[in-house]
Amino acid sequence: CKQAVPGDCPVVYADRAGYSRQWHPACFVCCRCAEPLVDLIYFWKSGAAWCGRHYCESMRPRCAGCDEIIFSEDYQQAEGLAWHKKHFACLECETLLMGKPFSLANSSLLCSTCSQSRV
Repeated sequence: CKQAVPGDCPVVYADRAGYSRQWHPACFVCCRCAEPLVDLIYFWKSGAAWCGRHYCESMRPRCAGCDEIIFSEDYQQAEGLAWHKKHFACLECETLLMGKPFSLANSSLLCSTCSQSRV
């Protein structure tokens, strides 16, 4: 917040940021989601504090199917989203969609058959 910290106010020091920087406890938050980090493990990257979820997302993609980080280099991407290969499947019939036509609406994958039956 860039405001002065009164002498009687507790402060947060982030070891990785250096002891010249300090925060009000309520101001020590994730740079992406503003989650308070005072009692959590934090990550320091590019001059900012990150929560675990967003730090991991900055390093690896997150699966749109299971919401877990994808550590494998072998995954499927479409329209800015990523999936583990086993989760790149039709939402309704669970057919794997690798190399097959599909539609994507609101992060939901549908094979061409299920997509046509919804029309």
